[in-house]
Amino acid sequence: RMTLSHFDALALFVKVADVGSFSKAAVMLGLTQPSVSRPIADLEKRLGGSLFYRTGRGVTLTEMGEALLPRIRALLD
Repeated sequence: RMTLSHFDALALFVKVADVGSFSKAAVMLGLTQPSVSRPIADLEKRLGGSLFYRTGRGVTLTEMGEALLPRIRALLD
């Protein structure tokens, strides 16, 4: 299984946050849904908390996700 860099996982986090869905982000990036959700789950484990609330209709950012998004965007720019 291919492992993504921390940088790639952060980029996936931003993409999912922007489109509000793991599956939409996967389609847009030409990836499978698990290849998007797995690195984000690993990232959440490393950070010690959830970045997204997962609902039947997609995802929304948790408070931690909201706090990290601008910092991660700045890091990636």
